[in-house]
Amino acid sequence: MHTIAPDPALELIGLVQRLSLARSLDEIQSIVRSGARRLTGADGATFVLRDGDKCFYADEDAIEPLWKGQRFPLGQCISGWAMNNRRSVAIEDIYVDDRIPHAAYRPTFVKSLAMVPIRKLDPVGAIGNYWGQQRQPSPDELELLQALADSTAVAIENVQVYEQLDAARTETLQCLARAAEYRDGATHEHTERVANLAAQLATELGWTSDRVELLRLAAPLHDIGKLAVPDAVLLKPAKLTAEEFEQVKAHAEAGAAILSGTHSDVLQMGREIARTHHEWWNGTGYPHGTAGTAIPEAGRIVALADVYDALTSERPYKRAWTHENARAEIARLRGTHFDPQVVDAFLRIFP
Repeated sequence: MHTIAPDPALELIGLVQRLSLARSLDEIQSIVRSGARRLTGADGATFVLRDGDKCFYADEDAIEPLWKGQRFPLGQCISGWAMNNRRSVAIEDIYVDDRIPHAAYRPTFVKSLAMVPIRKLDPVGAIGNYWGQQRQPSPDELELLQALADSTAVAIENVQVYEQLDAARTETLQCLARAAEYRDGATHEHTERVANLAAQLATELGWTSDRVELLRLAAPLHDIGKLAVPDAVLLKPAKLTAEEFEQVKAHAEAGAAILSGTHSDVLQMGREIARTHHEWWNGTGYPHGTAGTAIPEAGRIVALADVYDALTSERPYKRAWTHENARAEIARLRGTHFDPQVVDAFLRIFP
């Protein structure tokens, strides 16, 4: 049997405090799956989420594999029973209880269990404890688990609120990023083209589809720091003075500052890109002269996408380059301005 916490009540307080700080469902699952075992000394614990008319066994911590990643109809599993009846259940011998799907349990170590719903009024899931030796879970243990489940329900609701706030903030910042492009004589199409090319490059480089989509959403924020550059400098038709160029260069750190202080994956990657998309592979870029693989890969990718689109776009002060000329320039800058692997991916996309 798993070691029980020396002071279960104190353990519960610690778990509640950690749950109050959780900012993602993954964090919540990690806290609950191990904490539920420590509260009762169980041999296994599962974190179950309601998925329509199914029980989704999202996570587990057990001496042997149970059902992580599997879905079962609500009416055919004990977690579904706890949710449908909105109350906890303790079973000393699972093989004499008709609520248990015995065939699903026979390959496992489980002999006894306890299951509590996450949120009694309108359950969104359940937390289960399992023992390899037959035992009767006590009322105190059920109370501890239910208290953990109640705190888990609050934590899930908090995460949903944070996600909504992050989504709203991301949308607002993307609008500001488009505003920054308009100020610089570009259009919103520039940010879209940079994002699309960056996504193509990342795909060619073997990024997962989830990371590619994250990059597609974050890349348009690369020049948001231009909002901090005075119009007199940003829109100056003549050559910039050294002092004015320093003001323009400051937009990289300004963008990172605008995007700071968030748990949003999109905005965290956007901050990384804003700060590093003017760094060059050979260390002669700005703002910090970072070189090589010390530059985050997202920044290296957007650096190339941004330059390519700038070259091939017409601006009041320049004509658009042809694709062929821009491609040749990108190839020329391989290993100096740009990561050789990113350039090679670009050349494969546009042979």
